[in-house]
Amino acid sequence: MLIFTAIFAIYFIAINAIAYRAFANDKRYATEKLRRTPEIKLLYWATIGGWVGAKYAQQKLRHKSYKQPFGQQLNDIGTLHAMILGVCMAVGLVLLLTPTPSVTTQTAQASIQVFQPANVPPHASLRPPVVRPVTW
Repeated sequence: MLIFTAIFAIYFIAINAIAYRAFANDKRYATEKLRRTPEIKLLYWATIGGWVGAKYAQQKLRHKSYKQPFGQQLNDIGTLHAMILGVCMAVGLVLLLTPTPSVTTQTAQASIQVFQPANVPPHASLRPPVVRPVTW
């Protein structure tokens, strides 16, 4: 679990840095009147996990902050990420709080099965057997 967390943290930092850099490059291209980065690419970097870096760049660099269709799409991606995170946290909480049989319970059950005497039914009754009338 720790390795997964480390890999996720490295991915999260890297993808947000890439998204920030994409916004910064597009801002520079806009000021120098060069060919711009397509909005779909900027939204792509935000969608695959770089929303925080994209939103930070949008606010800090004041880039594409007034362009409403783009801004709304970027906010929708952030909302989607928040919902996915909430579902993952809820599932993790349910899995964490679900009781599972402990090792001692499993060991005790195994020892009961091992130490049963041979040729004895597992649930022997203490009542005498019922005598049934013979029907011819």
